[in-house]
Amino acid sequence: MKCHQIQNRLSAFQDGELKDREQEKISEHLEKCSACRKRYEEMEKVWQDLGNLKEISPQPGFYGQLSNKIKEINDPRLLTRFRWLFQLFSPSWATAALLIGGVLMGTFLGNTLAKKELLPFQQNRTYSQAAAEVFSLKAFDPVPPGTLGERYLRMASYGEGGHR
Repeated sequence: MKCHQIQNRLSAFQDGELKDREQEKISEHLEKCSACRKRYEEMEKVWQDLGNLKEISPQPGFYGQLSNKIKEINDPRLLTRFRWLFQLFSPSWATAALLIGGVLMGTFLGNTLAKKELLPFQQNRTYSQAAAEVFSLKAFDPVPPGTLGERYLRMASYGEGGHR
């Protein structure tokens, strides 16, 4: 077995959960391999330290309180208390709320873009060459002949039944 396989099985080895043959293999490996043996010794120390910890007793009534909390979580009456909330947000109300939220978000974003000088209708603004091209709709000019774009458009038009 390889070291990473041994180290993955050390906890089971320590607890005696492995078959006899596998326990022997790991034991033999630990005798030969100092890295795995060190890892096992660290695990042993942690278990010893955990065993030396003082047990903490819960306060009186703790288990009763815990039981009541668990029952409250699973109480079906909890849903009935909030039934009005579910009725308020029926599918039609939820759709209307989403629609209004979308309109408000669009208005906000539109105003933000207008303030950031990204829209063409603002006067006396300077734009980059790319922005000016898009705003002037030069991006929609016919594709120059012999370009890759022109060949693509020709190829795409063949699918529509027309030939150029």
